[in-house]
Amino acid sequence: MAASSSSSGMGLRTTRPQVFINFRGEELRRGFIGFLEPALKNENINVFIDELELRGRDLQNLFVRIEESKIALVIFSKDYTSSEWCLDELAKIKECADQGNLDVIPIFYKVEPSAVKHLQGYLGETFMNKKNRYKDQPERIRKWEEALASVPQKFGLSLSENSDRSENQFIRSIIEEVQRVLANIPIRGKENRQGVFIVPARKLDITHAENPVKWTWSSIYDSFTETNIEVATLIKVYWLQITGNFHTRNLTPGTKYEVVFLMNLEETAFGWEEPVTLKLKLTARDGTESLQERILRLDDYIGENWVDIQVGEFEVPPKNDAAKMFFSLHQYVTDDRKNGLIVKGAAIRPIDQVNT
Repeated sequence: MAASSSSSGMGLRTTRPQVFINFRGEELRRGFIGFLEPALKNENINVFIDELELRGRDLQNLFVRIEESKIALVIFSKDYTSSEWCLDELAKIKECADQGNLDVIPIFYKVEPSAVKHLQGYLGETFMNKKNRYKDQPERIRKWEEALASVPQKFGLSLSENSDRSENQFIRSIIEEVQRVLANIPIRGKENRQGVFIVPARKLDITHAENPVKWTWSSIYDSFTETNIEVATLIKVYWLQITGNFHTRNLTPGTKYEVVFLMNLEETAFGWEEPVTLKLKLTARDGTESLQERILRLDDYIGENWVDIQVGEFEVPPKNDAAKMFFSLHQYVTDDRKNGLIVKGAAIRPIDQVNT
């Protein structure tokens, strides 16, 4: 079970979690979870977890938190299947994972992975009791069974009853795995009301961006996003590379999108006579790749205020074939000093949003 955590013990937190922890509360709250939660928070990982049982609370509140999370930690323990709350959450976790919107890490805490995967021993007995109790809800039972058959098969971490590892060491391994998964989750930009996703400049990888001799950062009001945003202004570089990434699971399948860099070249900008190279690569789950590449002279845009520099276009694949997207702009002319480029970010937008 997982629910909200607040100073008063009432209400849901407004901060979106990075990690949702699904666990059997009565069994683990004052032990293992009591050490795991602060350890994750000490690493600046935002965790959604309960401090109270809060029985009777509408599960839809928790389902929203699962949908908002990036990772679900599913803590399988001896008494896990005795909780219909845990099983309902697990079914929702599987649903989000199947849609490509959630990464799941199963944790086998003092229970053998095979016992969970095959519902053996006490886990199997308690699950059979639960099925008998809710036999008038076959659809609910079906979702439980499918989730129990699916989630334990994913790559996970295990601490056996007789392990030589301490719980502190095990918690450290969980933190490292969470950090690894978080680092590999593509950036999800901010979506505006028109269905356009914005990846701000701070989320792009801009070579030498933190060197104040080469780039400066400032804040401007952006009417499109209706917020103040940071922009990067180029002072002087010879070698330029700007890269970003995204994931098609955030987009509408079957819809055509374009990727553009949002840029401005000041009136005094110079060093842009040589063209830049723009690349858009999509990598599918099976490893197949598609690549678009084009060259463009940016000096044609000097003094034109904000311009959209198109990287490429693509059609969004089905959710079950979601792809990672990588886009870049580079110029490697080492004897051509450049300045005057302002980078606002990148936009991923439906083609029908262009010029609207």
